[in-house]
Amino acid sequence: MSGYTNPYVLLQFPELGDDVSVLMRNPQLLPPRDITPEDVPLDANGQPTDSQAAQEAMYRVFARVIVAWKVYDPNGAAKPEVGPDTDPVALYEQLREGGGQPRLGEVTPENIARLPMRITNRIMEEIGRVADPQ
Repeated sequence: MSGYTNPYVLLQFPELGDDVSVLMRNPQLLPPRDITPEDVPLDANGQPTDSQAAQEAMYRVFARVIVAWKVYDPNGAAKPEVGPDTDPVALYEQLREGGGQPRLGEVTPENIARLPMRITNRIMEEIGRVADPQ
């Protein structure tokens, strides 16, 4: 078979769930244009003047490199009804057994914005290794 050895990186998150994973193109093999966010205005210290715009630019980069995923919408489950006498332990057990989080659909910047920080940080680590391979 010709071509690069590892064109994809599989990120698994067993601490988040048995089947939570993200398959992405290997950032080490991508041209700079695929992993460089578009320019956003910076202040005198080199920090984005609009942090939301900078974050959205990075989500668009993620959408270019993620091939497939099995992730869930952490806010997609119905909110539990909590009364003044609700037992937190019983509610916790009920919610754990009930599941009910829908999967996020296609890979889009909007859906990437809904990912848990654990997943977002791990994707950023993979992309960051290209800039700092240490």
